[in-house]
Amino acid sequence: MKNPTIILLNDYCHINGGASKVAIDEACGLASIGMNVIFIGACGPICPELQNAKLKVICLGQTELINAGKNPFVMLQGLWNFKACAKMRSLLKNMDRKNTIIHLHGYTKALTTSPVRMANKLGFKVVCTLHDFFVACPNGALFDYVKCKPCPKRAMSFDCIKTQCDKRHYLHKLYRVVRTFIQKKFGDLPKGVKDYITLSKQSAVLLRPYLPMDSNFHPLENPIDIPKDNPVNVSANKSVVAVGRLDAEKGIEILLEAAKQAGVSLTLVGDGPLRPLAESYDFCKVTGWVSPAQVIEELSQARALVFPSLWYETYGLVVAEAAARGVAAIVSDVCAASERVLDGKTGWHMRSGDVSDLARCLGITKDDEAIAKAGAEAYSLFWSSPPIKAAHTQGLLNIYRKIMGL
Repeated sequence: MKNPTIILLNDYCHINGGASKVAIDEACGLASIGMNVIFIGACGPICPELQNAKLKVICLGQTELINAGKNPFVMLQGLWNFKACAKMRSLLKNMDRKNTIIHLHGYTKALTTSPVRMANKLGFKVVCTLHDFFVACPNGALFDYVKCKPCPKRAMSFDCIKTQCDKRHYLHKLYRVVRTFIQKKFGDLPKGVKDYITLSKQSAVLLRPYLPMDSNFHPLENPIDIPKDNPVNVSANKSVVAVGRLDAEKGIEILLEAAKQAGVSLTLVGDGPLRPLAESYDFCKVTGWVSPAQVIEELSQARALVFPSLWYETYGLVVAEAAARGVAAIVSDVCAASERVLDGKTGWHMRSGDVSDLARCLGITKDDEAIAKAGAEAYSLFWSSPPIKAAHTQGLLNIYRKIMGL
């Protein structure tokens, strides 16, 4: 059987968030088993992982939206990327439609959905990984950042459009509304894409009403790049650890108050606007952003992981990473990560936004026997069917072949 050609699309040619890490890991994994892989990214530089892999990288050398203040033209590019569209046209014109598939990852920072429109126009199959909720929601989270809670409004309805729910200001919300309108009307997303890779049951349920009625969902967990080792001796560790951006929607304010009530020590691995607040508590240590290897090291020093996010999330990678090291997790019951934590067995569910309930869960982490037992259960469950890179790559290839009818 002839190997298919796989074209992966992403905003960045380097790791800049979870979507980019997955896109790059997938590209390298597919190339390592002999697939014909082409990686197209809008923004450089090209990371060493891509440079060293046996694949072709096309970097458009463009600027991301965050730099629009220095170059206003970037705002137009962020609505419709003509260069990406032209590159896709020139790349696909001589390719075999029956043996080529396009895989869309991140697209809202620079790439846009213009290459998806071109791929559809030329008759190629497209699959999209649902890393977030941008396929439906202008702010990508189905979340009201002003009220700091999930948004019940129908995305892109009149009620949605008139509501200021953006982190910055209403003009920024309106720009995102225009971008989403163009994405839907001209970018063929979601109307022209029938296949979606889903990371959790919850995200699939939330997005189903916004996708074509005949769309297909292909469940596939994100890959975890952690070798199997002896589980962490959690009862010998001192602090509960949280990993991620230090921001309100991540539940950081609630976590700090709950930790104070429960009398536990915290280590926050990450950075963000709430860092000064976190550092004002004497029981809290903040590391700032660290490398992926250092994240795993911090997890190895944890009694438990806490993931108190107020928004839905789509996966919650660090919860799986913690389980791989034998560290149980406290997770918000509103987020997708709760699907991978058995309440009272491999960790604990907390009521989203409830300080007292989080304090209750944090109190359990002071019990050596309880956290050792939960950590052992989490470790056992994870390694019973681990989403390691090799398994993920094979699962991804199976999805491609199913979509292409190979």
